[in-house]
Amino acid sequence: MKGTGVGPMRRLAAYVVDWYLATMLCGAPLLLVNAMRTGEQTLDTSLPPDAQGWLWGSIAIALGVLYYWLVPLLWHGQTPGKRLTHLRIVTKEGGQPTAGQLLMRQVVGLLLLEGAVAFPSQLLRELIARAAGDGAANVVRIGMVGITLVSVVLGVYTPGRRMLHDRISGTCEAYQPEADVKK
Repeated sequence: MKGTGVGPMRRLAAYVVDWYLATMLCGAPLLLVNAMRTGEQTLDTSLPPDAQGWLWGSIAIALGVLYYWLVPLLWHGQTPGKRLTHLRIVTKEGGQPTAGQLLMRQVVGLLLLEGAVAFPSQLLRELIARAAGDGAANVVRIGMVGITLVSVVLGVYTPGRRMLHDRISGTCEAYQPEADVKK
C-alpha cells in the first residue's frame, strides 16, 4: 500500500470527526472543573483562573496530544476519523510510520504549526496569552492561520497532495479499502 494523494474532501471528513472527538476529550476535564468551581452546569471549556488554569489547561492539552499521537500509533496510522473514511497515515513508501514520525506529524505539524482550528492548540494559545500577553497569543494565532493556509494549498494543489505536517514527518495519507482497514 504505497502512499498516494488522497482527495481533500475525504481528509476533511476525517478531520471533522477527529476534531469533534478530540475537542470532547480535551473539553471534558474543563467542563467538570468549571462546573465544580462555579456550581453551574454550563458548557464552559474556558481555562479556570490562576494556577488551576495552568494545571487543567496542561491536562487538556496532554489529552489532545494523546488523542492525535497515541491513537494513530496504537491503531496503525488511524484515528477514528481516518478509520471511518478508510484513510491511514503511512510513510511516503507506504510503510508503517514510527512513533517519532507520528509525533512530528501529529503534534509538531498538526497541533503546533497548523493549529489554527484544533482545540488543544487554542488552549495552548490561551496559556501563551496568560504568560506573555494577548499580543503574543495573537501573533501565534496569526502565524498558525498562515501556516494552515499554506498547508491546505499544499494538500490540494501539489502532486501527492501532502500537507505541511506530512512533509515534515515523511508521511502521507493513503486510501485503504474497507476490507483492509480491519487488519
